[in-house]
Amino acid sequence: CYAPNAASRILNGDGRIRTILNNYLKISFNFGPTLLSWMEEKSPALYASIQQTDRDTVAQHSGHGSALAQPYNHMILPLANLRDRETQVVWGISDFDHRFGRAPEGMWLPEAAVDLPTLDVLASHGIRFTILSPFSARRARRVGGTKWKDVGGGHIDPSRAYKVALPSGRSIAVFFYDGPASRAVAFEGILASGEAFAHRLLSTYSDARDWPQLAHIATDGETYGHHKSHGDMALAYALHYIESNGLARLINYGEFLERFPPTHEAEIFENSSWSCSHGIERWRSDCGCNSGGNGGWNQSWRAPLREAFDWLRDAAAPLFEQHGSKLFREPWRARDNYIRVILDRSRENVSDFLRSHMAAEQACPEQQILALRLLELQRHLMLM
Repeated sequence: CYAPNAASRILNGDGRIRTILNNYLKISFNFGPTLLSWMEEKSPALYASIQQTDRDTVAQHSGHGSALAQPYNHMILPLANLRDRETQVVWGISDFDHRFGRAPEGMWLPEAAVDLPTLDVLASHGIRFTILSPFSARRARRVGGTKWKDVGGGHIDPSRAYKVALPSGRSIAVFFYDGPASRAVAFEGILASGEAFAHRLLSTYSDARDWPQLAHIATDGETYGHHKSHGDMALAYALHYIESNGLARLINYGEFLERFPPTHEAEIFENSSWSCSHGIERWRSDCGCNSGGNGGWNQSWRAPLREAFDWLRDAAAPLFEQHGSKLFREPWRARDNYIRVILDRSRENVSDFLRSHMAAEQACPEQQILALRLLELQRHLMLM
């Protein structure tokens, strides 16, 4: 998510500032740990305002904050092994709790890339919901019903939450965002007018529905100001226009889910994503998607690069276990908890972490250094 400023201006007809609004008070949002850690150091006032905004939304939305967590370093989870998925989710939750002072209810999946094992990892760690592309929906039916409806091709009704049953017996709620409205924001120039933007959102409602309807889109944060000049102002005006005219009630996903639990369930297309019609092939094959700007280019380098990354990860794992088992009581558990050190590298905190996880109560400095090197190796394997 790109955030040049948490506040956006609304201008009057003479181009003078009429009011200044904090867009993040009105929308659900996700900042990754990389940006937040940079912001914490380089722009502490903005960092503090983002934290305060989430606290304010908790108060506004019946105890449900609008900030969403994410797997720690934007890994495409369906391409990861189960161990890395677990650590990514554990680290993402821990980082979120560290920064926002609460457990996350929702988690944004990088590129909305999804499969059932990924959803199961989220659910196993207490994540209540995620947001997916409408093209990830395969079929749907009323909870307890027997007849499924084919909703492939993006034809899922986005106005409600859906329950997705998981092989483990767990389940998770999924919101499939409105595809056409999201595309209008990203690619069709709707941000040229805040009022037009508002009416485009409102057009997703239908009198044919007899249930509480949710109108929602999913877009890159950098759309608002970076890709689309003054897009943040159009967003601010659209939200102001809707709210001030009483056209709809602004809500976040957590509050909506509490008030209107899923009455329908859905099945997904596994290995799908929001940014490539070939699903996750964008990150492992010459899928063919391109901008058309360089006709002679191809992506045949993707497969060998992905294979090299996976080979390096898998070759390092037995070495980590071989050396780590001599140093840690549980090497992989130590890796999951290493987020404590990443978030606070003070000498005292590092020493406390090592005492908690090393097999020897009084490990020598050389053993401590090797232990930290092994964990940094694992961190960088996931960063790649």
